[in-house]
Amino acid sequence: MRSILVVMLLFVISLGHFQTKNLSKLGEDDANEHFQHKNYLMAIPIYRKELKKYPDNDQMRYKLAKCLLYTRINRQEAVQHLEKLVNKNDKYAEAWKELGKAYHLTNQLEKAENAYKKYVELKPKKEEEIKYFLKQIANARVYMNNPVNVTFQNMGPEINSDEPDYYPFVNNTETFLGFTSRRKENFGGKKVEMDGYRSSDVYFSKIEDGNGKWIKPVNAGKLINTGFDEQIVGLKKDASELVIYIDHVDKYGDLYTTTSKPDSKSGATAGPNFPYQKIKLIDPIINEKIETSGSFSEDGSVFFFTRRDKFQEGNNDLFMVRRLPSGKWAPAQKLPPTINTEYNEDFPFLSEDCQTLYFASEGHNSMGGYDLFRTVWNPEDNSFSKPENLGYPINSTDDDRSICVTPDNRVGYVSAFRPGGFGDLDIYRIKFNETDQIIRILIGQLWLGDSIPEHQPKEIISSIIATNKTTNQEFTFVPHHKTGRFVMSLPAGKYSILVNANGYKDLKEEMEISDFGHIEIEKEKNYLLNKK
Repeated sequence: MRSILVVMLLFVISLGHFQTKNLSKLGEDDANEHFQHKNYLMAIPIYRKELKKYPDNDQMRYKLAKCLLYTRINRQEAVQHLEKLVNKNDKYAEAWKELGKAYHLTNQLEKAENAYKKYVELKPKKEEEIKYFLKQIANARVYMNNPVNVTFQNMGPEINSDEPDYYPFVNNTETFLGFTSRRKENFGGKKVEMDGYRSSDVYFSKIEDGNGKWIKPVNAGKLINTGFDEQIVGLKKDASELVIYIDHVDKYGDLYTTTSKPDSKSGATAGPNFPYQKIKLIDPIINEKIETSGSFSEDGSVFFFTRRDKFQEGNNDLFMVRRLPSGKWAPAQKLPPTINTEYNEDFPFLSEDCQTLYFASEGHNSMGGYDLFRTVWNPEDNSFSKPENLGYPINSTDDDRSICVTPDNRVGYVSAFRPGGFGDLDIYRIKFNETDQIIRILIGQLWLGDSIPEHQPKEIISSIIATNKTTNQEFTFVPHHKTGRFVMSLPAGKYSILVNANGYKDLKEEMEISDFGHIEIEKEKNYLLNKK
């Protein structure tokens, strides 16, 4: 561990050296050093500059294309560089392979297939490796031709930044959001890590006063975050306890938890209640090797998590532990081959009813990289159904790593790199449109201007018309002719409201029925009409 620490510190020092040097003084050797350490972000501007001076340097063009491909910055530019290379040299095998990846990631599936086949012609021994990618392309065709009915809603500049924002988790009422970000306000400041990005911190936001608006995210603070990497990777459904992964120079590969600050009156730790308390290491039975994500059952008696062997890239598998009557954890069990494949699995998320386990996998019938899947779990016999791919566009040809689903299965939260985003991974709210509509119930009172406060409204004929501003669908409600009381049930959406009664002035207003959370009855709604 000490040797690893020394190497990392030396690399951080070298990064500082590169950051202080002017771009004009950096050359191909500097870019190659970044490339070697997978710091593609810092290599890109140097390679671009040098290629203008040496446009025939094929090796530099190839490395620039890989940098663009693996950072998501401009994959179409990567395609152009790789096409130029294979057009110049039809036998450039590695360029054909990377071009296949680039076509795949930009949804040019037929071209991707042809590029991979060309690579196999040049490298016949690589046929088995390429079969995996060709299978993903075939899966992608099926899913993209049969998209699932969902709507993506970018969480907007209130939540997202121009840096990577990812791993979103909400509580069961959709009033708390925890996520990970590598934005410049982090405790790590302007320092960048080996991959060229800033260190990651955990952030929180919440909805106040039931208005459906998220407050500006707040840093989770020094009890959770440091100048290194911290990530939220799971939570209990009431947000009373969060699962945190840390990656520090001197310690990494373990899971921690943090609990919500106890209520000042009751002493209970029901979340969310900022700030959260200092993180604590989860039981050693769980933290035996490298553990990177986890999900509690609602009652805390079961914990699903991701594990791999130390000092080994890949081979992530899903495990679970059960809590014994003594309160201790039983030995961890590896999930069966129904779930774990020869490829990587990650980010288990157990539904509130403990029946559905969501997870990410590079295996099964993935359409590219990690895809999101769900399986039905039977706690009695510990069996799992055949995993179901969540489909396109929830999944893409890129990595889709985590999902958090609300208890009614109407909404999910993911991070994705999509057109119209804010610069890198953004957090999105997904609405599953084929589930039943969310219906809100509003209970209210119609008052007449000449009947307050002496008595209830006189007997009168009146109506309330709500027009959906998107679909133009009208909903008409009739208040009680003597009491003026009414009940309105409306699907979520934006409405124009018209209240009228004989002999009184019409009242018009705009109203939005939020689809956030799962409260069926809204606060009381009153209307006052004045005489004409």
